[in-house]
Amino acid sequence: MKELLKLLIEHFGAFIGAVLTGLAGFIFGKRKLRAEVAGINADNEGKEIENADKLVKLYKEALDDLGSRYEAKFTEFSDLSDKKVLMLQQQIDFQKRINEQLKAENNLLKAENTMLKTKLKDNGIVITS
Repeated sequence: MKELLKLLIEHFGAFIGAVLTGLAGFIFGKRKLRAEVAGINADNEGKEIENADKLVKLYKEALDDLGSRYEAKFTEFSDLSDKKVLMLQQQIDFQKRINEQLKAENNLLKAENTMLKTKLKDNGIVITS
């Protein structure tokens, strides 16, 4: 029994030493872990600031370029509008020429119709219409 008690006392000291070592490691490790987390958070904040700065630069470039892009699109639209007006004017002129040709043809047909009616009348044929 004495041997058992002696054995327990020896191992109890080692057990207490291990528990104290673990407790000290936990306390000091906790501080170290907090410091590491704080460092990581600081790095993350720095990266977020860098990303925000890059995003601001992208928006700034897009806005700076906006004026020149607007001017190019306005010029393109203006040119297309001018071409449309020109094409519509050409279409109007074409329709006027067609109308003039049809009027001339109509006048010729009226004259021919009058001449034919006169010939029929001269030949004694009466047309009522």
